[in-house]
Amino acid sequence: MQEEGDLINFKEEYRSYIFFGLGIVGVFIFYIIIQSICAGEEARVRKFILKGKRAVETKDILACSDMISLNYKDKYGNTRESIIYDAREVFAYYKDILTSIEKMDIQLNAAKDRATVEIVALVLCRTKEEKLENVFEGEKGRFRVKLIKEDKKWRLQEAEFLEELTIMGQKIT
Repeated sequence: MQEEGDLINFKEEYRSYIFFGLGIVGVFIFYIIIQSICAGEEARVRKFILKGKRAVETKDILACSDMISLNYKDKYGNTRESIIYDAREVFAYYKDILTSIEKMDIQLNAAKDRATVEIVALVLCRTKEEKLENVFEGEKGRFRVKLIKEDKKWRLQEAEFLEELTIMGQKIT
């Protein structure tokens, strides 16, 4: 038989483990909250890029279009409307899109309302016919995006491919 003193000591020891565990969880939650509040613009840009990666992989056209500035214009003559149309075509053509960002170099202007991000990525796509295509690969997968902060949100303002690539069987330079 256990004595009553042993039972009380067991409860107190058990209680200290519970409080220790809850303390660690509390500190972790506090850290996450503080980090999200105090995160710098570079972290927000990185989060924006990763959100775009996820939207492309899931072929979420609504998320992609929400990330594009109304003033989008690139050196290829694309506007916001044409880039959304092109994204829909690419999403329809490919069955699966796998993206791996290998390197990301973020440059912010002094006001921290514009950013230029150079990205090296690996993008593999599988067509409906099960054919695998390397769209981007290593240093041949370099591209640059220019972002602008609009209504306290980062948005894509321009995209530029730094290497020749093949999308849907067509070469783009």
